[in-house]
Amino acid sequence: MGRRIFQSRRLRNRHGHSENRSSPKASVLVTTTIYLSLLFCVWAWVVLFTNGQMTIGGVPTPVVVSFLNDSTARNAYFKGDREELHARLQEMDVEERVKAFYRPQIPDEAKLDQHIHQILYERTGYVGQAYRVNSEGVLVLKQNSF
Repeated sequence: MGRRIFQSRRLRNRHGHSENRSSPKASVLVTTTIYLSLLFCVWAWVVLFTNGQMTIGGVPTPVVVSFLNDSTARNAYFKGDREELHARLQEMDVEERVKAFYRPQIPDEAKLDQHIHQILYERTGYVGQAYRVNSEGVLVLKQNSF
């Protein structure tokens, strides 16, 4: 006569003895806590994302969303056309929108301008006329600018 390997709520170990396998209340509590924690994290992320408090690659999410919704800017980006992309970003007033996001953190306008141009350079490859790229890939203000 064959030995049953599995019975409902009972599990036989290798010696043939059966053990009760009931789900304790503690594991239900732990599982519920984990799911609620994950749900809270997702909710917090969505709230921060939709309120414009987050950045993607240093660019505020509302600016990224407007960029992705603009077919001209999106096509120029994926074609690698830096000049067309920069012109379209200027039309969309992206630089000023990003500056407005960072202005409370960087009150010095010269440092703010350099920081924004660095972000845009890293994302698009475009170097503003007032800047040059040093050997470390950092934008540096040209000597006779402004």
